[in-house]
Amino acid sequence: MARSKPLWLLISWFVVAILGLLVLKWTGVWEHIDLNWVTRWLRDLGPLGGLLYILAYTLRPLVLFPATPLTLYGGYVFGAFWGTIYDIIGAGAGALLSFYITRKWGRGSFQRILRSPKLLSFDQKAEEKGFMVVLYMRLMPFFPFDGISYGAGLSKIRFWDYTWATFIGIIPGAIVYNVFGASLNDIWSWKFLGAVAMYAVFAIVPLIIKKRQGRKVRQAA
Repeated sequence: MARSKPLWLLISWFVVAILGLLVLKWTGVWEHIDLNWVTRWLRDLGPLGGLLYILAYTLRPLVLFPATPLTLYGGYVFGAFWGTIYDIIGAGAGALLSFYITRKWGRGSFQRILRSPKLLSFDQKAEEKGFMVVLYMRLMPFFPFDGISYGAGLSKIRFWDYTWATFIGIIPGAIVYNVFGASLNDIWSWKFLGAVAMYAVFAIVPLIIKKRQGRKVRQAA
């Protein structure tokens, strides 16, 4: 039982984080946050505002706050270029933190409960082809960002395979979301419409690729 304690601590933390977010919503705290004031404050801080944004993004997975709204907000506050830079740094750091936490606290317990042949086979493939597995999932927008991070920590994926695949894989999404977020300053402009088009391509192309891959697998079978 003692050996499973870190895993239960990890699960307990996530439960507390979810409850905390729900309490903020139910008590109406979200509605009372002056987002315009926060935006002006961060812009006035200059580079320090960017550092605070990176810190918030790094710690974001610990409270299970959704990644997409924060990414869009970064583009809205800092513009497409700096928003993308801050996003890549913060999202990458947060992904590494998530990986470290589950690798440190959850991997040992996960190994002891890993009995399914399919899961064992996937775990072995993750170790052998970890870079490509993580890169593929990072490039696909329909995979949950934090789910990939925490799941990779539980698997046999090597740290450096995970790290390089993460930082490379998040670049396209960071650019698209931050350009879209920056365009919110001027809705219905050509910049905004172009950002919507970029977002549509980013969302649709992976689905087409996935569909074609599924067709090839069925034909091969």
